[in-house]
Amino acid sequence: MFSGIVKRYDFLNHLLTLGFDTIWRNICAKNCKSGKIIVELCCGTGDLSLTLSKPNEPETLIIGLDFSKAMVQRAITKKSKKMDRTEYNIKNKMTVIKHSNPNFILADVAHLPFRNNSINLICISFAFRNLIYKNPKANRFLKEVLVSLCTKGKLIFIETSQPKSIFIQSLYHFYLTKIVPIIGGQISSNKGAYIYLGTSASNFPSAEKVANMLTVAGFQKVSHKQFTLGAVALHECIK
Repeated sequence: MFSGIVKRYDFLNHLLTLGFDTIWRNICAKNCKSGKIIVELCCGTGDLSLTLSKPNEPETLIIGLDFSKAMVQRAITKKSKKMDRTEYNIKNKMTVIKHSNPNFILADVAHLPFRNNSINLICISFAFRNLIYKNPKANRFLKEVLVSLCTKGKLIFIETSQPKSIFIQSLYHFYLTKIVPIIGGQISSNKGAYIYLGTSASNFPSAEKVANMLTVAGFQKVSHKQFTLGAVALHECIK
């Protein structure tokens, strides 16, 4: 499903969120300040990993991971274009700030290719929902994340949430289930993918229920903060 919408994926993310996806992703990135080894799960086309390329911290290892080969290929292409722009600046004798360049790999979250207790920080941008919403492997995914993190390591992710206002929530759900499939389907030629997006987002548990799920999974400290009238939430969990 995700491989079939790669060409219009970034454009539709910006369009359907009215550009707020960039703001939300930046919020997530700003909270991912610590860690010499950072892994983004379900990285898609790599926007969060590229945002995490921190100035003056070239020693930080950033790894973007996804199960879709087409998504990973698009992420690598975007990284190459970014590096080409940096090379152009060097050739023109402009000041260049060193960044930690992300690496992208093809892998399954159910079988993460890392040693236990080896990752400082794991982050996810609007894909945690895909891992746990009506997913029979949900517990396996959470276990893999937990064992991969080192002691005091963090899981930080930003995801759709449920507004507390019933009125706002009803408008939000109408947009997700009625408008998103029409626009997304027309532009991507894959209406099914955007029916799934709207349905999974409108039925996703509240931030409080997600926090409880993470506590039950074994995280020691779990917190969250909602943004944009409660439409999205930033979750931070410590092992």
